[in-house]
Amino acid sequence: MIKSIKRMDRDEMILSTCSSPLTKKSTGNGIPLLKKGALNLYMNMPCPLKVTAKMVIGEFAELYNRSHEVPIYSPMLLDGDSKGIEGELKAAQSEDEIPEILIASGLHTVLSKDFKKRFIDSGIYTGITSETALVKMPESYRKIAKENNIGIFSIGQWSIVCDLSLNTPAPYPRRWTDLVDPLYKDLVTVHGYNGKASIAALLLVLREQLGKNAVIDFAGNIRNVWHFAEILKRLDSSEPRRTPFNLLPNAATVQMPSKKNAAILEFEDGPVLAPMLMYVKTSRMDECRPIINFMQSTAIRRALRRGDFFLADEFDWSQPFSYPSWEYLMKNDYEELVAELDVELKKGLKADVFQT
Repeated sequence: MIKSIKRMDRDEMILSTCSSPLTKKSTGNGIPLLKKGALNLYMNMPCPLKVTAKMVIGEFAELYNRSHEVPIYSPMLLDGDSKGIEGELKAAQSEDEIPEILIASGLHTVLSKDFKKRFIDSGIYTGITSETALVKMPESYRKIAKENNIGIFSIGQWSIVCDLSLNTPAPYPRRWTDLVDPLYKDLVTVHGYNGKASIAALLLVLREQLGKNAVIDFAGNIRNVWHFAEILKRLDSSEPRRTPFNLLPNAATVQMPSKKNAAILEFEDGPVLAPMLMYVKTSRMDECRPIINFMQSTAIRRALRRGDFFLADEFDWSQPFSYPSWEYLMKNDYEELVAELDVELKKGLKADVFQT
């Protein structure tokens, strides 16, 4: 089923600057993960949401800091080097080396074996899932959140965007597992950057449902691995390598100009989820309460919606959606799984898929 893409009105649009960063970044650019004597907030936001999130959270932090002795510090507000900061977080050994509040869209650190054991399983961090969200969630998600200390903060989605300007030689796929079929050879483009495809959740779904060979088989159908900005630019264009099926985060698709002849393909098993997790130091919970409340505020809700993200309590949990089972994720080291998937994927990719 094809549906039109929900796009922003032009005057509400905040274009992503991910392909040309706000500031020139290099590892170790002098902005640390933590500031002593502050309430430290670290957010690893999806690329298309960074500008909006920085603006909204910056305004809150400025007002908060005027009236509180202990200020809010966030490296995101200072354009801190995300790679270097993530390295600091991953290397942390004690409670004093982690931020009071952690919000992560990339799960490779928070669900890595050592970090999870040290700070989440131990109870040093408490996962924050709102009570309203818990009531609305499927029982399996409610159980995993409560029993495994998983803080489900917000939900985004990945979908297939169809380039309707192309004649499709194969039938529209109906489920994610259909994309492994050789029928779709060279008909798929996926989002990625820095020589890597950013589709870990889908690869985990394919591996879990179809077995290990599914990842290599799917890789053989991929024609391009391009940054989402390149994909959006080349949709409905004269680009000879563009493909009919393009896997993108919805945070990117909402930025697509309305003149593009494209639409989202709705699968029977729904979109692939992109959850954002939230953790707060158990020992600093009371001090962090104003920030926790702000992260559930109307201002944050509006900012997230601009990237087609929704707080967990307003996500439609009754719709079909795809995601690797949490039981599978809890039994494995997420970081190791993603690294294995990257190796498997590259075995099946063509040599020129990253060329733009």
